[in-house]
Amino acid sequence: MKDRGSVLLLVRELENDFGYIRDSLALHERALLRVAASGWTDELDLMVIGSCLHGIYNAFEGYFFRIAKFFENNVDRSAWHRDLLDRMSLDIPGIRPALLTDASLVERIDELRRFRHLFRNLYKTRLHAAKLRIVSDAALGLAAEFLPLHEAFASWLLALAEALDEPSGARS
Repeated sequence: MKDRGSVLLLVRELENDFGYIRDSLALHERALLRVAASGWTDELDLMVIGSCLHGIYNAFEGYFFRIAKFFENNVDRSAWHRDLLDRMSLDIPGIRPALLTDASLVERIDELRRFRHLFRNLYKTRLHAAKLRIVSDAALGLAAEFLPLHEAFASWLLALAEALDEPSGARS
């Protein structure tokens, strides 16, 4: 089992990761204002939105990876992007609670994951505004919806850190 200090470090790292998620989503909203002015027709604007969406998913993935690495100690590299997202929905008795408890939120983050793969491998293809809007809409409001899950998980971690600080006979 990890010690109190490593659990408290994880809490701080997740707070930092959540800040990056929030900042990435705010940048996306700013970019949406600019794209709306061009009517979703300028290819450069579409690339900016694509880059923002790519960054949002990467921020979530970094958050999830940190948890998986801390508690489960490994991540299978074969299909790890989807597996990592699925793993965050699992309650692992005696190890950790589920982070993602809302199936619709998982689906929206998965929409970002699928787009990230497409965007990362974009070659001789243009982004389509209609498809980009679907992914962009999935990102809207994610920070507000993820915040209570982040806070609940951080609270659980702080309680774990306290329990680790108690003498071994006092734990229940």
